[in-house]
Amino acid sequence: MYQELDAAGIALRPPCYVANEWGCPDGQPLIGIPFYLVDPRLHAYEEEHADDLEDDVRILAGLRHEAGHAINYAYKLYNHPEWDKVFGCYAQPYHDDYAPEPFSRRCVRHLPGWYSQKHPDEDFAETFAVWLTPGSGWREAYAAPEHAQVAAKLAFVDRMMAEVGRQPPVIDPATTVPDPLELDFTVGEFYTMRAEADAPPVGELGSALDEDLRATFHAEGLGTDAAQLLLDRRQLIMRSVSGYAGSRLYVVKALIDAVATRLRQLNLRAAHGHEVEALIGMTAMISTLVTNFLKFGHFIPA
Repeated sequence: MYQELDAAGIALRPPCYVANEWGCPDGQPLIGIPFYLVDPRLHAYEEEHADDLEDDVRILAGLRHEAGHAINYAYKLYNHPEWDKVFGCYAQPYHDDYAPEPFSRRCVRHLPGWYSQKHPDEDFAETFAVWLTPGSGWREAYAAPEHAQVAAKLAFVDRMMAEVGRQPPVIDPATTVPDPLELDFTVGEFYTMRAEADAPPVGELGSALDEDLRATFHAEGLGTDAAQLLLDRRQLIMRSVSGYAGSRLYVVKALIDAVATRLRQLNLRAAHGHEVEALIGMTAMISTLVTNFLKFGHFIPA
């Protein structure tokens, strides 16, 4: 990432530190890297909790994104008179769960899940990441008239980087420090707290899906175990649903686990030769439930 910044004419090297998650401290040009990526011995814990440990490609994509935040904070670009006009109100409230507009042409696509639509600060970071990525061809990719808003955002980033790239930062990273309490817990405590904080309201499902589940997995006697069929494809379904619906991966994981538990309780099975049909049906159902959650805060609206 530092090599990419240098090639792009940016002198700043945002320092990285071990954190509880990806991110930058509010207003500070530092990059927090999740502790579970720092030591391979910790990978298994993240896999068990989230079933989605990042690979090298996704880690670099995340670093580019966080570098966008760090540069925005280092030069206080969010105070530029054009910033709010281009990206929206920087001071607007920030929510972890948001309802994106899939396939909207107002924002770039970099991280999965329409992440640039989450908040204007994320929109800037995502735009910067696309601008920074070698070979992204952003000028050509967003040249069509329907991408005019995105092109304006990329042009703003391009202009700002030309102005401040070799200038000393307004906020020197050397004068900032991460919160010393950010890692004030054991690994076990972290995953317990994270499971509680991440947990969507899967308990409300109860028997509400039983009729649909029986219609999808209707084999009598012999057949493929429905719960195992779903769990074997959990990661693929998680990424697909999260990427297109815009939800957090853990929301989809928790939902799949809850549905699989119910499938076991009902002892449902897929008819031999119809497993793909059943999986397509389940993916559509899970995607719809996640969309309900993002829109209403519940999988089953009242």
